[in-house]
Amino acid sequence: MAFIDEALDTTPSATPETWQDRVREAAYTSPSGNRVAFVYENVSYRITRKGTAFNFPDANGTYVQGMGLTGRRFPLLIYFWGDNYDLNATNFESALGEAGTGKLEHPMYGVRNVVPFGEISRRDDLKTAANQAIFQVTFWDTIGVIYPQGQGDPSSAVLNSVDSFNAAASQQYASSVSLDTALEQTSGKNVVQKLIDDVDAGLTAIADFNESRSRAFRANIDSINNGIDVLIKKPLTLATQMVIAAQAPARAQALITDRLEAYQNLLNSLTTGPNAVQIPGLDSNNSNSFLSASLMGSAYVSSSILSVVNNTFETKGDALAAAEVVQAQFEQVNAWQEANYASLEPAGLVDTGEAYQALQEATAITIGFLTQISFSLKQERSIVLDRPRTIVDLAAELYGSIDDKLDFLINTNMLTGSEILELPAGRSIKYYV
Repeated sequence: MAFIDEALDTTPSATPETWQDRVREAAYTSPSGNRVAFVYENVSYRITRKGTAFNFPDANGTYVQGMGLTGRRFPLLIYFWGDNYDLNATNFESALGEAGTGKLEHPMYGVRNVVPFGEISRRDDLKTAANQAIFQVTFWDTIGVIYPQGQGDPSSAVLNSVDSFNAAASQQYASSVSLDTALEQTSGKNVVQKLIDDVDAGLTAIADFNESRSRAFRANIDSINNGIDVLIKKPLTLATQMVIAAQAPARAQALITDRLEAYQNLLNSLTTGPNAVQIPGLDSNNSNSFLSASLMGSAYVSSSILSVVNNTFETKGDALAAAEVVQAQFEQVNAWQEANYASLEPAGLVDTGEAYQALQEATAITIGFLTQISFSLKQERSIVLDRPRTIVDLAAELYGSIDDKLDFLINTNMLTGSEILELPAGRSIKYYV
């Protein structure tokens, strides 16, 4: 269900005289149309200016490339009170749990299309402040998602988009790189060897989680190492094998956070440091070096995409956090590539755009996929214990079972040894529904 922003009528005749008159009623309307008005305290919002800073080895100062603004985030402390406060609070909680985009009628900042995101906490202080419930919720501005409509298996659309990227990136590399002379081939071989060594060092631990993935990864690395003298003269085949080598560990059963972190570290090694942005040289070697690095930078983002689509997420927060990582990696590699193309333009290097377009599409479909599945996953909640509890009776109360939830309760709350024996009063506990 889509909503359209409602602008205030700002004509002199319609504008209330004071700011107190211009504050509107606060309410949240769920995707199904369930509108719940609420009482609030102080309000605020957060917004982030996106961008990347580049430092050049032969010049003073820093070049900052602006990349626009993120959506706004509206944290709210929300109250329900009165004879039926418990029913109203439960209705509001149900509205927050609905899948899709809702509408926030913010008392100060207008009407926004939002998704409740992150931890949602509810307090019922029956002893000290009976007759009211207090929620802490953060609503995230959203522009909606680009998502493959009508796709029977949404993950297949992501995998197909990665295949398209692989073909486009390899073809663009082969068409752009200059490896015709012996000098270019020697220099190019050294650059490729360093990139493959970094992939080997950065991803071996991830690949080793699965024997089959480890064998495939090792075979790809060895194939490039053993045949690099021949491959350097066949840039299309070389590019294809380099991308496949980077992507091989993405399907391993290592923790999704470990996989994303490994690819993030490799991406950082390319996009930061004194040589992150190449400058024109007397020959094509600097341009070739960037093109090889650019191929791998984009391959790391595509590998993160494969990592998330080959992962089973348990909670809404985990899926949306993964979507943020993929989006941030795409923006990071794109800003770095643009800075290099701008620097190397005098040397005749031009971005023909095939790889960028394919990676952008893969990223958009992946974010849409993760956002869509997040609506069916468990939502994070929190409570503050009003008395000492054991993890056994708390797991039974929150999840309705014990044996299969104790470890989950311990891990998601990072409980210490003493807390496993007894949880103290006042301890905040996260749970998922």
